[in-house]
Amino acid sequence: MKNKIFLSSMLIMSVAPAMAENFPSNGLMQQNKTYDNAATSTNMDGVYEGTVNATAEYETINYLLNAGKYLPKDSETITTCPAGSFCAGGETVQYNENLAQGIETCPSGFGSSADGSSSNTQCYRACDINNVGDSITAIAHATAISGNDYYGNGTDTCEPTACENGWHLKPGAPDLINIIGNTEVKKVGSTIYNAAIRNNGEKVRQANVWGMTEKNTWAVDYGDKGRIAGHGRCSTSQGFMDGDFDGYNWSNPTVYETLVDETGNTGAQYCYCKLDSYTPSGESLISVSTPWVYTQNPGSASSCAEDCAVICADNLAFTYSSDLRFRAAFFGFVGNPLASCEANTITINWSNADAEDVSANNAGTATYGSDVRTPVKAQTIKGKTFKGWRFSAPEQTTTSGNNG
Repeated sequence: MKNKIFLSSMLIMSVAPAMAENFPSNGLMQQNKTYDNAATSTNMDGVYEGTVNATAEYETINYLLNAGKYLPKDSETITTCPAGSFCAGGETVQYNENLAQGIETCPSGFGSSADGSSSNTQCYRACDINNVGDSITAIAHATAISGNDYYGNGTDTCEPTACENGWHLKPGAPDLINIIGNTEVKKVGSTIYNAAIRNNGEKVRQANVWGMTEKNTWAVDYGDKGRIAGHGRCSTSQGFMDGDFDGYNWSNPTVYETLVDETGNTGAQYCYCKLDSYTPSGESLISVSTPWVYTQNPGSASSCAEDCAVICADNLAFTYSSDLRFRAAFFGFVGNPLASCEANTITINWSNADAEDVSANNAGTATYGSDVRTPVKAQTIKGKTFKGWRFSAPEQTTTSGNNG
């Protein structure tokens, strides 16, 4: 009997109303509450007897959509924009039982997109070699292409995979802005994996380990992002980081395809850096070229000669804000990351022409589809009048296999 009394007491306690409170001043009664002495005409909108309505009030929830996100129909969960659509974001929406909010279908003809796309310029179609006359997907001298053609001002990735006769496939330059980006130099403990050789031959950091020998060279290792290498050079040609003043934004740095003077000249105090190669981690070296890009004025020709290659290595290794701005500008000069069809260079063997007469007119080679330059003159043959040169394909050498 005592046990039964105890269980009844526990049951009564479990269903007891929440602690009593004063009636809310705004009149909005909350769930699971007891309001002390609140059943008055003042609180019940003048009702003394009979019936009073207690009407539930709700406030609409606003959902803020970030770029690449939307609110599906009949859902309260913000979701990543699906492929084939784009979601601009930046707007506030409400729940809708029948309509998704903040999502649009990609434009007609450009029905593909990646998950999380936020603009119609991220919608694309496959590049098509048969789109004759389409300036976007028609690549000069290509017989097959790959990649995507993006809507509007989207950045297309159409590139050739095969070329017409007379043209060869030139691979695109590695996109170091995206491959390396803001990656910091590789470090293991106190060891920093970049290197330089000063103008006096002194080797800095990993130059000995990596077998570097040439003066004014530098290299930076980004670990699994690969390694870059290049040259530094001090010039008398004044450089600027931003085109018109010596700031640290590198929005428009001074560049030269060639520098007429080199480290060691009097007054050569302006340090320039040039990229020569990129080596993906575990793969073979790729030749990559940039112009000479201005980076710093160490103050004197002697200081520049000593420090220029080191400055190039450090500015491309570390992730201070000014270094990252220089890196982005520097990598921006690497070139187009897309492949292209490049005209073949054909060697011309001129018979009965002296080498100096061929060289004088740069007649030894011709670029397919371009000009042919002839030698200055043909050799004089006694008893003969020179009529001209006629092209003929060289005889093909065949090798017979041994079937016996």
